[in-house]
Amino acid sequence: MRLLLLTFGILAASPVLFAQDPLKLDGPTMGTYFSIVVDSPRDDVNVADLQAKVQAWLAEVNRQMSTWDDSSEISKFNQSTSTDWFAVSAEFAQVTAEAKRIHELTGGAFDPTVAPLVDLWGFGDDRQQGIPMAAEISDALNAIGMQHLSVRSDPPALKKSMGGLQLNLSAIAKGYAVDVIAELLTAEKLPSFVVDIGGENRTGTAKASGDKWKLGVESPLGGLHRIVKLTQSSVATSGDYRNSFEMDGVTYSHAIDPTTGWPVKNPPASVSVIHESCMSADAWATAMMVLGTEQGIAVAETNKLSVMFQMVNNETITERSTGLFEATTSTADGTSVNTAESGEANEGKTSAGAPWFPFAAAAIIFLVAIAGMAIGTMLQNKSIKGSCGGLASMPGSEGKSICELCTIPKDECANTEVREMMQAAAVNKVSEDPDA
Repeated sequence: MRLLLLTFGILAASPVLFAQDPLKLDGPTMGTYFSIVVDSPRDDVNVADLQAKVQAWLAEVNRQMSTWDDSSEISKFNQSTSTDWFAVSAEFAQVTAEAKRIHELTGGAFDPTVAPLVDLWGFGDDRQQGIPMAAEISDALNAIGMQHLSVRSDPPALKKSMGGLQLNLSAIAKGYAVDVIAELLTAEKLPSFVVDIGGENRTGTAKASGDKWKLGVESPLGGLHRIVKLTQSSVATSGDYRNSFEMDGVTYSHAIDPTTGWPVKNPPASVSVIHESCMSADAWATAMMVLGTEQGIAVAETNKLSVMFQMVNNETITERSTGLFEATTSTADGTSVNTAESGEANEGKTSAGAPWFPFAAAAIIFLVAIAGMAIGTMLQNKSIKGSCGGLASMPGSEGKSICELCTIPKDECANTEVREMMQAAAVNKVSEDPDA
């Protein structure tokens, strides 16, 4: 009892319990949603002004790189059949240059010109999904290739060597938009944040409490597979388990290998990448889906990337990972939490499909958690929120659920706020760009 009272007294005296509420912004963008959480914002922040600035920057990214806007820069470039230099904005050139760099590092696995093949297999436009004729695949292969595109930064311009070459930056533009908003928040002297656009995330500096930001990585079987603790870094995930078709007993993935023209055989269910730049993490996650687990691990180690592959077999997840994803510890509910700054390849980790409620928490930790939550609720007159993905969270030092920042990009997320945000974004999809 003495220990409990001492712990209770420490929690009651903790200044974190009196911390200012985080600032939250959200809304629809690019056919999905954006969500921003800022820790300990300045007292003089004009929230309406900040929201307007965020939306203006997102609209600008859309104006540059949305293939659904006929007047966008990328649409005008695609409409042109000229093989001369085509002037573009510095931002558009920057994103294209990074796409070209990753294309070269992956031996062509990442290729933003691959749209003709994606459409041919029925994953892009309204065509029926099915196996194309060999001649059709050959024709599409002859119409693609980032090697046919040149980029320069001064003055910013693009140049294609084939007049019909089409560029689609949907696999990198959302990550770039996250970086843009992160830079905006930093410039506004709001350095501690999480920016989430459609499941692509970037964190700022640590919270006022000193805690890192905690982000959830979805399990292909539902719920959370991993919680990652990050500061000044990004995490992006690409998944295969929501977009495929089956014919004659064979499952065809939407991950098309630009070097063969065919869907990748036995691709991972999902790939997550941690990188300083969300733009780069976004592109690398897509590239790793095409490379597959074995080749992807090799490329990740060569380029010193933090990558996590999730494979599903008989309702069991097998994980292989490198770098920051490698060192983990298991929580009471089976979810893994990363605990180290670096690590080597992690071979063959397995976990059950869906997380379960953590009844098995040690008694003293349970009592400390309940005490902290009760104090935080009484002092702030707030209800204790539910959790996402089946996790009934142990509170962080803010007295809040680790899952309040759940970024699972799916309608089934148990976090009511995130689910409603996704549903609202879907309503706006007609007028927004679903890809850029």
